[in-house]
Amino acid sequence: MVSADLELSIFTRLSEALADWQQLMSVPHSNPYQSPSWLCCWFETIGRSLNCTPVVVVARHQGEPVVILPLQLERSAGTSTLTFLGHQNGNQNTGLWNADFYGKVTPAEMQDLLSSACRQTGADLLKLENIPDNWHGRGHPLVLESATPSPSPVFACALPADFGQLFNATHSKSARKNLLRKERHLRDAGDYRVAKAVDRADRQRGLDAFFEQRAVRAKAAGIPNAFSQAPARTFLSSALGLNATTDMKGEASHPLDLWYLEAGGHIRATYLCAEHGKTLYAYSNSVAHDDMLPNSPGLVLIKEIIERACMDPTLDTLDLGLGEERYKTDWAEPVLLKDSLLAISWKGALRLRLEAARLKTKAHLRNSATLWPLIRRLRKWKADFSQRS
Repeated sequence: MVSADLELSIFTRLSEALADWQQLMSVPHSNPYQSPSWLCCWFETIGRSLNCTPVVVVARHQGEPVVILPLQLERSAGTSTLTFLGHQNGNQNTGLWNADFYGKVTPAEMQDLLSSACRQTGADLLKLENIPDNWHGRGHPLVLESATPSPSPVFACALPADFGQLFNATHSKSARKNLLRKERHLRDAGDYRVAKAVDRADRQRGLDAFFEQRAVRAKAAGIPNAFSQAPARTFLSSALGLNATTDMKGEASHPLDLWYLEAGGHIRATYLCAEHGKTLYAYSNSVAHDDMLPNSPGLVLIKEIIERACMDPTLDTLDLGLGEERYKTDWAEPVLLKDSLLAISWKGALRLRLEAARLKTKAHLRNSATLWPLIRRLRKWKADFSQRS
């Protein structure tokens, strides 16, 4: 077995794993949501507020790191659960892998390694969510035998050098004409530009617009606002390099970029993105609910971002992130995610049943063509009623 040749180390301080972490960040088998810069920003803001304990699992073969799993220990109702670090605010979770090791290790061998990590940290339950079912040409080894589908997929597509090829393949002639017409209306408003914020002032102005626009949308739609609390707002500010948070080497962290569309003297839409490897990861967006909303500035913005990504020779893949939205299905195909749960103790077995039932119910609701639209309508009705009251 491959696992018999592995040396397992567990670190409860992010800085202790930095040397191994940085070594595997340079390989393609990783993602931005589990990078040192992203998770340092997250742990120092949201993670601190949740009082979670980092558990960075490093497996080495002949002294070289072959897999790193940034995890966290969560305690609730007398049960300790080992989950992905920062899973509350990321999209997919993959771990970081040496390519050769990733190509040959089996889920059974990873289950042995993970069981050992759980025992060493006192975890009753292992809960690894949103793992790509197929990643880098094979079934992901963290998808254990008992894994179940996650409630939502991520959406991804290949980026051709010719944007027109992608636009024509994904949008009908009438859809293309309609989107270009809306773009012309936005341009006619004057002071039109789509840009990636470069200097600090632009990033701050864009982030202020993002927060305001997200709050308005959440109130209007009756949906939770993931960035309403101070720790989450500070996290995004840190990830954009707007405050004093530094990475583990003492250098400024800047894992996120902010794109924005401006027309008529105001920012009408924003998109937070991360470039990692050869992939552009679109993380979170916002749209102003104002007189320009009928011109769909959010749709125009993502079109412009994709067009420029196609022209960038360093990028070959677009990842539009977690959750099904119309604009995502217009551009990309769903990538199935899986959740792996493993009970280590009798308390973990009890918790596993509850978690499995919760995840199954959530997946059923999100994937129901009848129930999910009904839930969204009820949220909207509740929001409208609250505003009238």
